[in-house]
Amino acid sequence: MIKNKMPKWDEVGLIVFDFDGIFTNNKVFVNNNGEEYVCCSRADGLAFDILRKFINLNKWKLRYLILSKEENSVVSCRAKKLSIPCFNGIHDKLSFLKEYIKNENLNLNSISNKFIYLGNDLNDLSSIEMSDFSIAPKDAHPIILKSVDLVLPFDGGNGFVRNFIERLLQMDQMSKKNLMQINYAMILSFLDS
Repeated sequence: MIKNKMPKWDEVGLIVFDFDGIFTNNKVFVNNNGEEYVCCSRADGLAFDILRKFINLNKWKLRYLILSKEENSVVSCRAKKLSIPCFNGIHDKLSFLKEYIKNENLNLNSISNKFIYLGNDLNDLSSIEMSDFSIAPKDAHPIILKSVDLVLPFDGGNGFVRNFIERLLQMDQMSKKNLMQINYAMILSFLDS
């Protein structure tokens, strides 16, 4: 289901990801010590390597971050592993986003600086409404499914983020040469680390 056309990658200046239900399947495992564990997709993790290489190759001024209500450190640990800025324990996402945009001097009214939000549940609704384009996984809350611009045919935590990034970068339309440039840049960065 598509309500509005997804912006082209070079029109996007900010991408905000919710965590639970986006990077995870929205389930939590709890051991007898009360420690929580979540399941994330490695495919989603590789998508950020691809995104970073694409950003560098194209000199794209993009900011992206995770914004989560969840206070558990598992959110920040996964974000750190993926090298994604993370703000968790945020109960009023809309106020946070307004302040973040103001503090970072992001001019999101510009045609080349659109804001994309990825969320799946009711606490994402105000951020979805604030965004220029919003996306949800197919297993999102029914109200969210009706509210977003695009529903992807993936469940959260099951390749949803990877599918979004590949769509945004239009990887299916890239030449083999461009795909190889991204792959080569990824290989070089692994050798440098």
